[in-house]
Amino acid sequence: MCACFFLLSCDQENFVTITGDFKNMENVLVTLRFDNKVLKTDTVKNGKFEMLVKLPNNRLFSLSFLDTEIRTVKGIPTRNLPFINAFTGDKEVKISILADSIQGLFRFGNYKVLGSSENQIEYNNYQSLIKKDSENNQAKFNILSKKQDEALLAKNDSLYTLYTDSLRFQEQLNKTSHHKIIRDFIANHPNSHVSMYLLSKRSDLKSNLAFYQLLYNKADRKYRKSWYGLYFAKRVEQLEKLKEKYIKQLEVDAFDVNGLRFNYGKYTNSKLIVFDIWATWCIPCMEDMPAALKLAKELESKSVSYVFLSYDFNGKYWKQQIQKLGQINSYYLSNETRKFLNEALVVTTIPRYMILNNKGEILVLDAPSPSSPGLKKLIESML
Repeated sequence: MCACFFLLSCDQENFVTITGDFKNMENVLVTLRFDNKVLKTDTVKNGKFEMLVKLPNNRLFSLSFLDTEIRTVKGIPTRNLPFINAFTGDKEVKISILADSIQGLFRFGNYKVLGSSENQIEYNNYQSLIKKDSENNQAKFNILSKKQDEALLAKNDSLYTLYTDSLRFQEQLNKTSHHKIIRDFIANHPNSHVSMYLLSKRSDLKSNLAFYQLLYNKADRKYRKSWYGLYFAKRVEQLEKLKEKYIKQLEVDAFDVNGLRFNYGKYTNSKLIVFDIWATWCIPCMEDMPAALKLAKELESKSVSYVFLSYDFNGKYWKQQIQKLGQINSYYLSNETRKFLNEALVVTTIPRYMILNNKGEILVLDAPSPSSPGLKKLIESML
């Protein structure tokens, strides 16, 4: 008799047929891995390969492709080794991989994964969102880079500095913006094995525990009791036991437009405090600003304070902009606090939204943006 307990899986298994159809690929070694174990290998012959393997239902597995031909790049021998992920379903499925070449199998390359599994279709949709996000970030980077060049040619130092700061931010955003895509995907697809998989792998679970628990609780029991759902629950259980050890108090050294220092004492009557970390040169920050200002007013009646903390480098320009925006509870961060945020809390990109209690203890380190309904729902669930 089998008893399921979190990491011990009693998943049902089914056969999965995996085939490949490649136009310009020959003698490539294909390896199927599941839970970091090699289950099967095959070699591409005449542009094709085929595998039949038994795998647990509703789980992710990977295929790697090793090019047997050794090439020399800048004098260094190298071989292609891309890999792709695929998802099993509730029953026997067939999955096909189509590509023109082994180079097309690299991440966001020119390949397709076709499968009869609903999980595979949903995983393809998730991958498409990540790919689109990367392309959008790169397009924004290219536009900013062009404007920076134009400012340099025009010898406009202030504009050049502005676009340099924006480019620096955009470079970081390119590395981390997928987190928002993943959170939105989980929120929009609560009853999904793919969402349970993404939840189970969250690297920021500790700092956003309340938010991810809220998403998890929205799912039907079928998904919460799946392998990935149980794995997520086990991680939460472990974090809850250590909760007192990892809650950090955020000491804020910042000043308002009148030079008055930030003090938590001002917010003793607040049930929660929302920190909106932003900058005037941050394009996504400014895009979310109308929603942030609207939410700040709505939260007043719920005894929740919304506080703006600026990452700006030019205090004079910051003062001009917050007056135009009509911000209340707006502060200019000191270099020491910025350093603490970067090093201790790994706040390497903005905008960043945090939720704290009135003592300054961090409850959620990386909350959803105010332009999504997720932030307001999360706050209300914590009151």
